[in-house]
Amino acid sequence: MKRLFLALALLPLLAAACEKQPIPDEDISVPIYAAGEKQGHITYQLLIYSFADSDGDGIGDFNGIRQHLDYLDALGVSAIWLSPAHPADSYHGYDVTDYAAVNPKYGTEADFKALIDAAHAKDIKIYMDYVLNHTGKGNPWFTDALSSESSPYRDWFFICDNPSSQWRSYPMLSGYSYNQGEWHATTGGAPRLVVSSTIDAVASGNASWNLWMWPVGKEGKEVKFADKGNGTYRLVADVNGTTGILVRKYSNWDAGSKFGAREQDATLKEGVPMSLAADGGDIFFTGNGRYSFELSNVNTKTVYYMGAFGSWMPDINYGSASEAEKSAVFEALATTVDKWIGLGIDGLRLDAVKHIYGGMNSFNNANNVTFLKKWYDRCNATYRKTHSGDFYMVAECWMDANSVAQYYKALPANFEFDFWERLRWVLNQRIGCYFCKDLTAYRRAYTAQRSDAIAATKLTNHDETRAATVLGRDAAKLKQAAAFLLSAEGQPYIYQGEELGYWGKDGDEGGRDELVRTPIVWETSSTAATGDLGGHIDYDLVTDSISVKKQEEDAGSLLHTYFKWTKARNSCKALASGKMSAHPKYNDGNTADNTIAAWYMTAASGEKALVLHNVGSEEKTLDLSGDKLDNQVVSLGDVKVAGSAVTLGASSSVVFMQ
Repeated sequence: MKRLFLALALLPLLAAACEKQPIPDEDISVPIYAAGEKQGHITYQLLIYSFADSDGDGIGDFNGIRQHLDYLDALGVSAIWLSPAHPADSYHGYDVTDYAAVNPKYGTEADFKALIDAAHAKDIKIYMDYVLNHTGKGNPWFTDALSSESSPYRDWFFICDNPSSQWRSYPMLSGYSYNQGEWHATTGGAPRLVVSSTIDAVASGNASWNLWMWPVGKEGKEVKFADKGNGTYRLVADVNGTTGILVRKYSNWDAGSKFGAREQDATLKEGVPMSLAADGGDIFFTGNGRYSFELSNVNTKTVYYMGAFGSWMPDINYGSASEAEKSAVFEALATTVDKWIGLGIDGLRLDAVKHIYGGMNSFNNANNVTFLKKWYDRCNATYRKTHSGDFYMVAECWMDANSVAQYYKALPANFEFDFWERLRWVLNQRIGCYFCKDLTAYRRAYTAQRSDAIAATKLTNHDETRAATVLGRDAAKLKQAAAFLLSAEGQPYIYQGEELGYWGKDGDEGGRDELVRTPIVWETSSTAATGDLGGHIDYDLVTDSISVKKQEEDAGSLLHTYFKWTKARNSCKALASGKMSAHPKYNDGNTADNTIAAWYMTAASGEKALVLHNVGSEEKTLDLSGDKLDNQVVSLGDVKVAGSAVTLGASSSVVFMQ
């Protein structure tokens, strides 16, 4: 990576522009950022499974991230938001089965700790993704809850006989409108399965209960039990080697009748009864010969549970928002966060917070705010036992900015989805004069709730159609999108691959979610972490020609635009932490020059910068007689200064110190 860092010595004297002290090129060395130099609050969102594979199994891992920290350091990031690191039912990790463990596909807990420590050594913080709205269907809490009405986990979820008449009994669903599609049928109860050797003839019955058996590496088959009465069923089958087993009440997988182990990949031992769980994990039995399988305690019935995001993600029940912190599931989850804080993490990204109290399309914002305030205070109390500052927490509250504002009563940071909504319009319509007015209005709404509110700005994320697709893969627009993101007020997030120009449509727009989660190609496509995406990859992206290596070597690449503007943000206090204010001439009232987006960024220390963007398709000459133009921080495209005039070429940007 040294060639990359040395190439960056050719960047303009960014730090000099802000500090008014010339810094020789040779002082920009490896690493680019020394301790304390990254003040721009830039976070990189990465997907563990598709970022970097260290061991050749095709799946990204902790060690792969650690091996590429130099790259993230070169991007000037001061924090990394990791996709869920926990064991989960699916590749993306948002259906967690164990909040207190790390997914073994990604490495060990020691590997995770090594990543945290190595990141901290480069002044990079680590944020974990936490899912508080739901667990995975395979979570032992949920499988145990389904097994019996007396399960200690029963009230950790919404489980009932008739949701249409019983949903109102849950205080957590106050303000929620019943939606039949969010409730899913399954079979409650906990049958027991035991296997023993037998000399009986191979036999099966005709009961609706059956075993689905699959010798490892071979196609599965259904074998029916015989009804022996009193809730007991039996069958005899030959086993040769390791065989997978699941119990089903009906042949139809979709009937909500599958029973498995309470943990994934459990082992059935001869003579030892195993209590099964509805929708449980795979069971494996190894033997050679004829065996009798007996199913007992079969006294099951159909029950329903709420899963607003789908049947594989059962919603968590915290009870009344006013007393949520007293619920056992709240404390259980918070205790797992205590563990990760102890390991060294610096913050959390919270998933889908507006849905915690309510449902998918009908939610109770007031209760969510109350809950999240309790959650933040609980986690922050643990953090402050060993740290002088506060714990970082940012929420995905996918709403318009004015609606998001109320969530600042609970949390220090929220993602600003309206930032991208406004910017995509600005770049595609080529009208920039309203951008500053819109953003400053959002920030007034936030600070009315919390004086130190953090607007987490971004282009797109793992759930959205990529910026490159929205902008028609226009290289000039993509570069200017980066310039806007890194010169506006807020704390910006860069999504994995955004800096490389990756494109793709998500599932809501006719594509697939995997297509916006493309693996990084570092040097050659053969080493990309493609193994966890099920082949759902646009292989025009997974190519050596637009790899990190190729873009490092191309001074005109999008990647170099990111290097240049992140360097500027980190070097210039006004850009790093400044507040936006409108330019007196080029603003929302000047529609004659509507291709110009202009504003000042003013830091608390008094440092001030002028930011100019021309989003038009033709050059524009600006009369800036009231501004200082002799101290340029960073530019994009064609910028000419002549006296008090600045000429900006099409899709060009510049920052001047004032």
